[in-house]
Amino acid sequence: MNRDAKYREIPYNYTSFSDKEIILKYFDAETWDMLNELRSKRVTGRSAKLLFEIMGDIFIIDRNPYIFNDFLEHREKQYNLKKQHKLKLAIIRKNATDDLVLEIIKRARRVDQEFFQSFKQEERARKKIHSAFSQVTAGGNILFSAFQKVSHVTDATDWRVEYPQVVLYPDTAEEIPGIIRTAQKLNLKIIPRGGGTGLTGGAIPVYKNTAVINTEKLRKISDIEIIHENGGDIPVVEVEAGVITENAMHHCSGQGYIFATDPTSAWASTIGGNIAENAGGKKCVMWGTAIDNIYSFRIVNSRGEIIEVLRQDHPHHKIMPDDEVTFLVYRIRRKEARDLINTITLKGTDIRKKGVGKDITNKALGGVPGIQKEGGDGIIVSAKFVLYRPFDHCRTVCLEFFGKNLINASRAIVDILNSFAGNTEASLTALEHFDEKYEVAINYRNKSDRSELPKAVLLIDIEGNNEKALVEASSAMIDMVKTYDAEGFIAETESMREAFWKDRKNLGAIARHTNAFKLNEDVVIPIESLPLFADFIEMLNIRKELENYVGLINDVDEFYTNKALEDDSFLPHKLKTFLAQLQEIKSTFMQYIGNIGQPIDVLKDVDPRFTGDTRLVFEYIRDNDLLINLEKKVIESFRQLFHGYDELIEEITGLFRDRRNRKIIIATHMHAGDGNIHVNIPVHSNDYAMLQEADETAGIIMRKTKDLGGVISGEHGIGLTKLKFIDQHVLDDYAVYKKQNDPDDLFNPGKLRSDFPASSIYTPSFNLLGKEAFILEASDLGKLTTSIAACVRCGKCKDVCNTHHPGATMFYSPRNKILGVSLISEAVLYEAQTSSRLSFRNFRMLREISDHCTGCHNCYKPCPVNIDFGEVTLAIKELLVERHRSKFKLITSFVLFYLRRRGVRINTFFRILLLKIGYSGQRMAYYFGRPFFPITAKILPQVTEMLKAPFPHSGERTIREIFNLRGSNTFYAFSDPSKPVKKSVVYFPGCGSERMFPEISMAVIALLYYAGIRVVIAPEYLCCGYPMLFNGRVKQAKNKSYENRVMFHRMADTIGYMDIEDVVVSCGTCFEMLNKYKIENIFADSAIIDVNEFMAREELYRIDRSGEQLLYHDPCHSPMKRLGVDKTFSVLLNAKPVSAPNCCGEGGTLSLSTPDISNKLRERKSDNISRHYHRHEKATVLTTCPSCVQGLSKIHGRLTVKGQSMVVYLADEILGKHWKRDFKKNIKKQNGIERIIL
Repeated sequence: MNRDAKYREIPYNYTSFSDKEIILKYFDAETWDMLNELRSKRVTGRSAKLLFEIMGDIFIIDRNPYIFNDFLEHREKQYNLKKQHKLKLAIIRKNATDDLVLEIIKRARRVDQEFFQSFKQEERARKKIHSAFSQVTAGGNILFSAFQKVSHVTDATDWRVEYPQVVLYPDTAEEIPGIIRTAQKLNLKIIPRGGGTGLTGGAIPVYKNTAVINTEKLRKISDIEIIHENGGDIPVVEVEAGVITENAMHHCSGQGYIFATDPTSAWASTIGGNIAENAGGKKCVMWGTAIDNIYSFRIVNSRGEIIEVLRQDHPHHKIMPDDEVTFLVYRIRRKEARDLINTITLKGTDIRKKGVGKDITNKALGGVPGIQKEGGDGIIVSAKFVLYRPFDHCRTVCLEFFGKNLINASRAIVDILNSFAGNTEASLTALEHFDEKYEVAINYRNKSDRSELPKAVLLIDIEGNNEKALVEASSAMIDMVKTYDAEGFIAETESMREAFWKDRKNLGAIARHTNAFKLNEDVVIPIESLPLFADFIEMLNIRKELENYVGLINDVDEFYTNKALEDDSFLPHKLKTFLAQLQEIKSTFMQYIGNIGQPIDVLKDVDPRFTGDTRLVFEYIRDNDLLINLEKKVIESFRQLFHGYDELIEEITGLFRDRRNRKIIIATHMHAGDGNIHVNIPVHSNDYAMLQEADETAGIIMRKTKDLGGVISGEHGIGLTKLKFIDQHVLDDYAVYKKQNDPDDLFNPGKLRSDFPASSIYTPSFNLLGKEAFILEASDLGKLTTSIAACVRCGKCKDVCNTHHPGATMFYSPRNKILGVSLISEAVLYEAQTSSRLSFRNFRMLREISDHCTGCHNCYKPCPVNIDFGEVTLAIKELLVERHRSKFKLITSFVLFYLRRRGVRINTFFRILLLKIGYSGQRMAYYFGRPFFPITAKILPQVTEMLKAPFPHSGERTIREIFNLRGSNTFYAFSDPSKPVKKSVVYFPGCGSERMFPEISMAVIALLYYAGIRVVIAPEYLCCGYPMLFNGRVKQAKNKSYENRVMFHRMADTIGYMDIEDVVVSCGTCFEMLNKYKIENIFADSAIIDVNEFMAREELYRIDRSGEQLLYHDPCHSPMKRLGVDKTFSVLLNAKPVSAPNCCGEGGTLSLSTPDISNKLRERKSDNISRHYHRHEKATVLTTCPSCVQGLSKIHGRLTVKGQSMVVYLADEILGKHWKRDFKKNIKKQNGIERIIL
């Protein structure tokens, strides 16, 4: 049953919009009324279908930049579509018998004409915009691509209105005034953009002529300075607007200070956005929000002037209600000269409503620029924040509340806050809460021994300088809450504290079951009213449960009333009886709903036992004294009553499942210390009625918030989603401020205005595919879209992603790539639906996304919904190869061909040709061609990128050539006959360690050989298959894996007497691939282990390098998965390595396939390493990946790096400088190789 048929006749509409909103977007309300009037006059509906097909074309092309750019680049597609539209309108005109139809045709032709004119207008506009902005910033910072547009069309909400016309990435703050003045000349509006973590649509473009200015390149963090003010010393740090909050926190923490502004989205939110929203987080209870901790900040206004706002006489503590706060506003002239232009004095109650812990609803804020203006008056470029000294000791307490209701946890919050009110030795620095709905979403693990999930969990940080006082306060708190059926647990160590707080960071997973969409509102309630609010939310959830059941009963009644029944004389009576029972249940439920907040005595006519009872109806239901579980009441009895009627049982089960899936659930978590409650309502964005109900539910919650003396936002802001809830006088005050400071509505236009058309906001939804789902499956996109559907756009993946590199204008985080994949899938669908055959042409759009991934899997660990974009990338690459849309790359194909060869002779040929001659030729081209790179880059860009970094020396003779290890049926065991065999291992060298840098495999065997370990290697050269897999050649990778497994099985059968317990590797991708082989089933109970970890575990060697700086590069595919890097270094070298973060840029064949991406990643790596060395100094960096040895060794210029495998370094240090020569002699002298015939 298509419930949305009355809302959706326009095709290709995979959004929350109904037909009405689409018509209003391009026409007006009068046109919609005319269409509704014509609806009742339809005969065949053919004309309506043709008209809606035209509107469907316009809407999807207009809102999908991938499709728009495809039409923009292919004029023949524009011509063909225009021709089709003209023909369809002519058919409608021919069949028209009504003046209304003629008027509709006239209006449709006007919209259609404007639509096709937009392509020419866009071409002209892009040239003009690029030419103008290139005068004030680099050309590479001015982008119009579909990927850049979709990355900036929404924030964490996924609400959308319009795509920006251009996205700008200024390199420095100094470029921003010129950018603003240029935008004004071009009649472009401006959206300031940071991390994109907003939860109200505050940074969403609402006009097409918009330039989004992304500040993520502004990442400078200055040294901490001490300012003498107000009779004390205040530590202050200056940070630029694009600095990620968590990075600022870590920087300050490393120097012994607390950066107190810590929003929950600290992993991705930026400083500029924090100020614009006046953000806060768990530390607000102690130190307040951004406004409390700002010392000063700079903002560029609509005239392109730099304005500095300075807090006068900062008291170095949170703003209290009776405090007086003064801001001095300066205009900055050249050479840092300044003019005082305003002095603004506020009371504490101007900043926060008295009685609430947070309040960011006062948008005008007395005229203070920037703060909580949501980007509506300028672009914040830098800020200074006051810092605090951390306490000496900290305890994290987890309280789990059981029982039947949520109110106990809220009562405990009040008691806890009161208990710390006069405590001078133990301070409450964080108090966070989440309820059982979140516990289910994040798969919470009880700390108590109880089997049921808690009704609520509190996480509390208690800090102080007196450890005894902390212990006493923690214990007293746990004792105090026992009366609320709660259990408490204390984390004393840092690792335990991190484990406690980890759950809090994953709360975004609440939207998983609705394909990652939710209404996310925050409100602030006076602390003493928290129990009342908790009861209210529980009552509202019960009411929604009952309303859902009533809707279900209506669905069943409607379905079977209209259903044509089979010829069965007993069935109609059975159904009549069943439906009558349902109506009785519905009547009872309706009485519950109508009296949900009343004493249950009002229902004494329903049940005499309620007579005189003063408990509320919802309390009876909440405490399970009144059961309302319709499934148990109805489904089981239905199955019994209609036993044998399988079709009927299946139908009613489907109706139940469908309606229950649409139930409105209100989940809450809060920064409980200041009463800031986050209300989340997961919604299916394709379900128009559900969206409306969720919106109404949010309105009910907002009204209750005001009734309790609270405010409608404590940190999320107003944006688009809360406009209708904010008081008009607040908007009026802001309008006055806006008129004075941004009279042309240049910044974030249309926002914070009561006349903003809420009907223009939509969200995409792949739940709407319906009959188109088979196209996804036929094109192999079904699994791909399903694998990314749960993304909640939180941005946790950004800072850990190698291809999210703002410094190189690379913003390919999984979050952005997922947004891109969704639109590309739409483009494929649209092409398939409007063509006569299934087309795979638009698959090529996926190349950009798959190219920008190193496959490191770093994004998986922080993702709250467990998306591994490394795996997604492999799926995309396979898809591109299978559908013949992968770009042919000669060098990559040549290398993959080489890696598939196993024989010694053919490998010797390739070693000389490719690794000896090829690498030498590349180095010569690098040195001779370097002066001409600026010229060749314009003529042969790909070749130039390939030559930008010199290849290291490679192609030495391999261990198989040296010792003449030939033959496909012979494998080899290295062991020192003069020593007893301690253990036997199988060593899988892989391509990089055996062919590219054979000294690695020799070092592995030599170190183990001298330690008394027998090392067995396979016949011939084996590749694990990962290079093929990473390039989308899945069939080749599977074949390689199959061949290797067969070889391992044959070896295992032959050397069973050796008791192999370990398969040793010296490469991370080999570890990853061999992990899929189920090695433990080949060599009984064996495991894969990195050679360095093996030596550390077995304590084969130990040297002391504690006084040296050992710089270590952890590969994207790290093989150290057993002991870890730190422990391995500690055992083998008695030292802790200095980490040089980020990817080296090699990525196996990444540097061959996409050298431009590789070079950008390597440049960042060079910057990271150079922090530890002086300019032009030679640096040695250890690693555990042969590919990374090459990538690191390519760093050449202001810093020259030698990448060295850790095992080679150990061989040099332990076995001596001439270990290779000595090892060869020893093997030959001792006859240390056993040849074993398979």
